[in-house]
Amino acid sequence: MHSQILLSSLILISALAPSPAAAQDSGPLFDDEGLPRIIVGPAEHRRDKIAVADIKCLGDKSKCEQINRQLRRNLEISTFFEVLNSKTYVANKESETLVNTKWPDWFNVGARYLIKGRLSGKGPYDIELRFYNVLEKQEVKIKGQTSLAVPSSRVRKVVNNFINGIVGKLTGKRGIFGSHIVYAAKTTATTRGIAMVEMDGHGRRGIAGGGTINQFPHFAPGGILFTSWRDGKPELWVGKKKITHDAWQYRGASYSSNGRLAASLTKGSGSDIYILGSGGKIQSRVTHGQGQNVSPTWSPDGSKLAFVSDRAGGPQVFITNVGGGGAKRLTMAGSYNSTPHWGVNNLIVFAGMTASGSDIFTVDLSGNINRITQDQGTNLDPCWSPDGRYLAFVAIRKGKGKRIWISSADGRWQFPISKKSGSYSTLRWGP
Repeated sequence: MHSQILLSSLILISALAPSPAAAQDSGPLFDDEGLPRIIVGPAEHRRDKIAVADIKCLGDKSKCEQINRQLRRNLEISTFFEVLNSKTYVANKESETLVNTKWPDWFNVGARYLIKGRLSGKGPYDIELRFYNVLEKQEVKIKGQTSLAVPSSRVRKVVNNFINGIVGKLTGKRGIFGSHIVYAAKTTATTRGIAMVEMDGHGRRGIAGGGTINQFPHFAPGGILFTSWRDGKPELWVGKKKITHDAWQYRGASYSSNGRLAASLTKGSGSDIYILGSGGKIQSRVTHGQGQNVSPTWSPDGSKLAFVSDRAGGPQVFITNVGGGGAKRLTMAGSYNSTPHWGVNNLIVFAGMTASGSDIFTVDLSGNINRITQDQGTNLDPCWSPDGRYLAFVAIRKGKGKRIWISSADGRWQFPISKKSGSYSTLRWGP
């Protein structure tokens, strides 16, 4: 009898409790442009609390501090962890070792996971890093957790590999720290260069400069593909090699996963999408003279292209089969949608103009749009990470100028990775 009453009470409580959807923000579903608003709800994944103890330093103190900072920052950027403030730790630093852990000390500060480590030497270094499950009171083995005779130039890579291994152990898919984001940026008032940086903002290096305009970088077989005015008009280059040699003007291009090259070509007043051969020669035409057709981006299987066209008025995102067939308009809301990028998750991310500036959205192949940013300044030039778990984009937040940001795929966790503001544009993320 008591169990029946309890069950009936639970059913009644469940019926009266708001569903997750009902508990969300009840504001308007769409903005003035007809684009969806963000409705506050649960994130796609939770962030587990992790403690990162200062590593035991038996050598170069500055290198130990670098490792501590890198572990804490990149675990946060991974979006899978909330790193606990080290000032709250109660464990005794002297008694804690790699093989001796006082589990209650870490459990009581809220840690589900724990990282400890040790560095020996003044260069090269012996680095030992360990990952523990506090709730289960055991170490979790990570490939590469011990590295011997590490030169200074490879310390960051060792730490990133360890973090990637942790992400892989917990999610089934390794992390991608050490991957790169390539972008265009002003070098002078009248020139633009191409550069790349690791996904955590470190390791910036230039790709193309040369006192001219370089734009629209993409990862390509053998280097970075970009459009350059080096020889007086926009042409395609990979590194220091020009790959187009004709009268056309090129307004950006991209390679498919199987090595095919699509480009936007201009001769006269219009732009169309073409497929080019390995030597840069035109093989076939994809669009046929209906307005401006630019920003081609390939589907994961290389059978389709998404692009921007103004054939319906303002710029909108369209998709088409490369082998033939008409183009289909994908974005039906918003008056100005641009810079699409097709991810391995089969979602297309793009920037859409709104009443307050510009925001980031994703759209699936049925035209369903999801909003990633809202009321967060101006957000431009998005792209997917190679694994489809992150987005990178350019944002202007709180008057601090343009910076590169990355976020989880749902936009819930966002982090700036560029230390200084700059004129960043047209991002792409690769190995």
